[in-house]
Amino acid sequence: MAIRTIPNAARAEEATFNQLTVERFRADRALGLGHSNSRNNRVVEVLCYLSLLSRAGKIQPTASVTYSAAERQQFKSPGGYQAAHFLPCQVFVSGRFPWLFIQDGPTRSNLECLFGDVEHLPANFNKADSAAEAKGLKEAFRQACQAAINDPQPKPGGGFNRELVRRAYSNIWSPQAATAFQAAMDQKDTRPHPPELQRDREGNLLNLAARSQAADGQWRIEDQLRILQYYAESLQTHPPALADYRMDQLEKSFQP
Repeated sequence: MAIRTIPNAARAEEATFNQLTVERFRADRALGLGHSNSRNNRVVEVLCYLSLLSRAGKIQPTASVTYSAAERQQFKSPGGYQAAHFLPCQVFVSGRFPWLFIQDGPTRSNLECLFGDVEHLPANFNKADSAAEAKGLKEAFRQACQAAINDPQPKPGGGFNRELVRRAYSNIWSPQAATAFQAAMDQKDTRPHPPELQRDREGNLLNLAARSQAADGQWRIEDQLRILQYYAESLQTHPPALADYRMDQLEKSFQP
């Protein structure tokens, strides 16, 4: 694995305190939906930045988008947990980090930090992420980013193409992410995992003995399947970043 650098020391310190020091108690479903909802929101924010850069003339509409493994990371998780990235991969525009097209320091840091943002989670969440990334989540993000910069309607005066961003999310990211999550579930479902609960007509459990004999690895697969289901469920909710007021905020704060 390549060495991942911290994009912003102050933000890394704040993130470390918020996630490693402050104790929070959330059920797996809340964790899964929260992690995936945050990923979806960050995807939209990246698309907005790319559209802004394209319309500002900083990125040419013919530029190509590629991706690699993550190269920025705010912190590392101890104690059997893992720092799970929100975004599925690092994207490049014409071979460059996308924030390098921005001269303004705070704006550049805001975009860079999106790629370094991670969440302190049990290892099964990162394993579910990796499974979906291998089944097309990275490519879904790349294609959505490509669509955001291939803007046929340049607007040199500023602003960005909101409808293009929304189409990139709804027509590319969302359906392709759903396909990636399902493909990851299908793959994991072929591996041994505990038998499903069986009940009689009165609701009594019939196969507790069989389930109690399952190995730890089988329980991990079941956990990852459940997490992937939460990820897929999250796509039914529109990210707040798609709302006009959030786009207004980002547009007003953007300095090329």
